[in-house]
Amino acid sequence: MILRLNTDIASGALGLVFGAVLWFPRADIGRLSIIFPRAILLILTLISIALIVKGFIKPSGRQIEITGSPRRLATVMIGFFVWWAVVEILGFLLTTLIAFFALTWYLARVETAVTWQRMLKWTPVILVLVGVFYLTFTEVLNVRLPSGLFF
Repeated sequence: MILRLNTDIASGALGLVFGAVLWFPRADIGRLSIIFPRAILLILTLISIALIVKGFIKPSGRQIEITGSPRRLATVMIGFFVWWAVVEILGFLLTTLIAFFALTWYLARVETAVTWQRMLKWTPVILVLVGVFYLTFTEVLNVRLPSGLFF
């Protein structure tokens, strides 16, 4: 599928929507835990506004070719929204491990059938990756992640 659009305005609008979705739900996040995410969201908003302004001042229409299966793209996007909804219930570690295994299986099966032996080979990589994410957020950035029912 080939689209012709002003990518500056499109990416700026997407950045503003993404920033707004993450800015407004405040829940029970501590005052110190929210400083880093809010700073990143502020930077994202400023860059998005700059892109929109540039898109109107100096428009640059580009042809965008979307390759791959739109069904696969939609499935992965829905999977991320499901992860987002379930992370509060099951906790970050368990939900992220399930999501990474499911995403790895789903995307790898495009090339060939995925066997249990192949998934077992990827298990250490997935465990290390999720563990690094968890430790980075909890220990380095001091962000309290959802604990849920199990972890």
